[in-house]
Amino acid sequence: MKITIQPTKLKGTLQVVSSKSLSHRYVIAAGLAKGTSTIKNALDSDDLTATKNALSALGVTFNNNQVTGGELKVIHNEIDCNESGSTLRFMIPISMLLREEIKFMGHGRLPLRPLDIYFDIFNQKHLYYKKESEESNLPLTVKGPIKPGFYQMRGDVSSQFLTGMLFALPLLKKDSVIEMTTPIESKGYVDLTLDVLKMFGIHILSVDQYFYIKGGQSYVPMEVTVEGDFSQAAFWMVAGLIGDEINLKSLNPISKQGDAKIVDIIKEMGGDIEYSDRDRMYKIEPSQTDGITIDLSQIPDLGPILMVLAGLSEKKTKFIGCNRLRMKESDRLDAMYQVLTKLGVPMEICGDEAIIQGVKSFKGDLELDTFSDHRIAMAIAIAAIRADGPITINHAEVVSKSYPNFFEIYKELGGQINES
Repeated sequence: MKITIQPTKLKGTLQVVSSKSLSHRYVIAAGLAKGTSTIKNALDSDDLTATKNALSALGVTFNNNQVTGGELKVIHNEIDCNESGSTLRFMIPISMLLREEIKFMGHGRLPLRPLDIYFDIFNQKHLYYKKESEESNLPLTVKGPIKPGFYQMRGDVSSQFLTGMLFALPLLKKDSVIEMTTPIESKGYVDLTLDVLKMFGIHILSVDQYFYIKGGQSYVPMEVTVEGDFSQAAFWMVAGLIGDEINLKSLNPISKQGDAKIVDIIKEMGGDIEYSDRDRMYKIEPSQTDGITIDLSQIPDLGPILMVLAGLSEKKTKFIGCNRLRMKESDRLDAMYQVLTKLGVPMEICGDEAIIQGVKSFKGDLELDTFSDHRIAMAIAIAAIRADGPITINHAEVVSKSYPNFFEIYKELGGQINES
């Protein structure tokens, strides 16, 4: 799908889409519980469909917002994770609770995304796995049962590997310990996992770099409601800062989502954002922001939209800890370099750092590619608000990965979009 956006300030009030990170975790925890859970307001997106299909392949059933788990069993021995890294990395250890072979498949850049953390673990514990190609990690066949005991894991690639193990190990009969041999990237996501596990009756002790996991635990069915997603809200927050007033509902001001850090970053840059307890919403007003130093190592999903904001901020913004951006649906660091430089923004990359010099407005009359990345597509759309001519976005349909109705909401807020 190709769309053309006319530069127009967005304004209005909206309900923020449900948290993708929490939706994944709630649905999986519910699937591992014996009984029926009710998950209200779960995100409807390509990634969540992949997770539900993966759980269905292991005997979990879904009926509207109800999730019924029980004893895991292999219904289908092939699991297609589409392009969802969360689905793949969360479900591999869970599938290895069983003794049958399970083949994982994926599309887009997913077969190229790192899985070495698991391969190291499998080698440690002499567990079976087989890649069908030396050039990519998928298709990948694994076979359990995964074993309790002592595990050493790196944490500097993705927190998703740790989350996958934390889901599975409590269901084994004996205790396990995980030692992180490097600092955890995106630690906020691990905290989110531990919070969800506790909610569903699973208790894990975290002390320094160790995770102590009691065996023989059981997930308890729950009724929960998924809160709004700060990762996605960030796009509308920046739209309010560079456009007109925007109000955001459904966000939890004391959320444990790591990307809630966006609020603090905006304030540090001088942006006008406040939460109203009375109205239960964030209010964002147009602001001239200033460049600061931003560490993306724990919040890589905020990278693209913060770089758009940096492109319109006074002075220079320095981004550090950018390596994680290279291992997403696209090489987001390179993608944003190509996007911003075409928009007329001076940007330099040196190792895992980037420096952006702000400008008054972006160049228009351009055609830009999404690099098959949903967050790049949404970042371009927000940037179009302050372009001096129309912006055409190729392959805009990639937003369905996490935010299928993004462009519908964009138009409801006053955006002018033509599809061709």
